[in-house]
Amino acid sequence: MRISPMPLAFFAMFTSGSLTAQAESQNDRDIHCAAYYELLSVAGDQPDISRKQSSKAFYALLVHAGDSPKVQDDVAQKMVDLHKETPGPMTPASTAKLREKYDAECRILLKAAWCEAYKDPGACGA
Repeated sequence: MRISPMPLAFFAMFTSGSLTAQAESQNDRDIHCAAYYELLSVAGDQPDISRKQSSKAFYALLVHAGDSPKVQDDVAQKMVDLHKETPGPMTPASTAKLREKYDAECRILLKAAWCEAYKDPGACGA
């Protein structure tokens, strides 16, 4: 049985487009979480994460997103957007809703990013 090259070409095009969208989505999530952790570091020490830890988390996610001037600009814009979700001064109390909304997702993404950025065997599951 002979397979026509047309369906194969269509499948290849669909698969590559799907992978590109998935990569962009992953990159967008890394940028979002990098901004989230940087915002927490600006807010100061949180009940469960220090300013230094949140700053290191920001850096790990920035590296994972492909640290470049464009990615840095995207993170800065996302920080502005996230800050709009936190009315008033940046305090642990005012960031509670933001944390409730984003902590779970960003902690999961942080594990892989931390492994890559800091080459930490404990974070890499080794």
